[in-house]
Amino acid sequence: MGARSFRLSAALAAALAAMPLALPQAEAAVIAASSTPARIAISATGPATVTVNWRVVRQGVELPDPGTVSSPRLRLLIGGTVVADLPRPLARDLPGAVANETVTIREVVQIPEALVYRAVKQGSPLRVVRDFADNLVDTPLGAELLVTPSGQGSAILNVARLALTFDDDARSRVLSRGSELRAIAELNIDGVGLVSGFWEAASGASTAGAPVFRPLSLVRQGVAGGGRTVISSPRLPTSEEGTHFVRFRITEPALGFEAPTLQYYVTPRAPEATSVAQRDILLTAPRPGDSLTVETRFAWSPLRGAEAYQLAFYATSAGPAGPLDPSSGQQAQAGASRADPSGMPLAGLFVPGDRNEASPEAFTLAQLPADRSYLWRVLAIDANGAVIGSSSVREIFKP
Repeated sequence: MGARSFRLSAALAAALAAMPLALPQAEAAVIAASSTPARIAISATGPATVTVNWRVVRQGVELPDPGTVSSPRLRLLIGGTVVADLPRPLARDLPGAVANETVTIREVVQIPEALVYRAVKQGSPLRVVRDFADNLVDTPLGAELLVTPSGQGSAILNVARLALTFDDDARSRVLSRGSELRAIAELNIDGVGLVSGFWEAASGASTAGAPVFRPLSLVRQGVAGGGRTVISSPRLPTSEEGTHFVRFRITEPALGFEAPTLQYYVTPRAPEATSVAQRDILLTAPRPGDSLTVETRFAWSPLRGAEAYQLAFYATSAGPAGPLDPSSGQQAQAGASRADPSGMPLAGLFVPGDRNEASPEAFTLAQLPADRSYLWRVLAIDANGAVIGSSSVREIFKP
C-alpha cells in the first residue's frame, strides 16, 4: 500500500510540474498627468473662461498595446472643499505603438461668478482638478490647474462707506399716514464678494425707549470694488402715526463703523397746502462752546399745538471749521449762525410733542462727518404735518 501511494504522489507531482503557471497579466497604466499652464490669473469681478491643456503619459506593456486614456468628471475646489463636481467625460484612444505615449487634451472651463466671489472671500485660489486612468482597473492619477482671482476686486471684501437717504434724497421726512416711502442705501466697496443684510424698521409704538427693529426684507447682492452700489428698500411702513426708524443692517462683511439710521414722522393727515404762521421756539441748550456728541443735550421751550419736534442738522457754507472759542465775544450768541441753512438736513431726529429735549443717538451722528461745524435748529410740527414753529439757527462743532 505504501509503495502504491508513493507512486501516485510522484506521478501527481510530475503532472503539476509539467503545467504552465497562470500569472496575472500586466496592465497598461497612466504614469504622469499635468496641466499647461499650471497656473492662470482671472479677473476677480465676474465669471471666467479658462483654457487648459491636460498632458497625460500612458505606459504600455506588450507592444502594440492600444488603449484609452479617460477622465469621467471635472471637479472645482476652493480651500480643499469641492464646490462643483461635474460629469464631463474626456477620452482619447492611443495606438500603443511605443512604450510611453503622451497625449494632450484641450478643454475650455467656465467658472461661475459666484465661485470667483467665494474664492476671493476665502482668500484661496480655485483648483480645477481631473483624474486620468487607462481603464477602469487602473488607479487614477490626478492633475490640476490653479486659478487665481487677481486685480482690483481680488482684495478682501470691505464696505468703506454706507450712506442712507430717502427716495427724494432727504435724510428725514414728515408724511401722512398711508403715504409711500422708500429708503436708498449707497455703498462704497473695496474688493469683491457678496453683501448680505436686512432692511429693518422700528414702528412708532416701539421707539419710546430703544428702537425695536423688525426685518422688512433680506438682501444678498454680489458686488465688485471700485464703484458705487445702490440698494433700494421695500416700501416702508407708514400705517402708524409717530416716529419711525429705518436702517440697512449689513451682516456680511462686518462693518468697521457705526451704520446710519434714518428717521421719519407719520402724521394723521396730509399737510395742508395753506401756509401756517410760524411761532418762535426758544432754545435753552446746549451751552455755548459745547461739542456735538451723543451726550450733548438739546432743549427748547414747548410750543402749544406741537405734535412732534424735529431737531435738524445742516451743512455750513464754510465747510470744515474749528470749534468756537468759548472765551471770544462771538459766544454771546451761543453759536448763533450768520445765515439760515439751505437745502435739506444732513441728519435729524424726531421727538414727541410732550417732550422738549433730546440727545442724538450714535446712528444719527454717524451721518455727520467729524471735525466739522454744523448748523442746527428745532422745528415744531402739528397733527397735519405742517411746521408751526421754528427756533433760531445755531452752529455747533462735531469733534
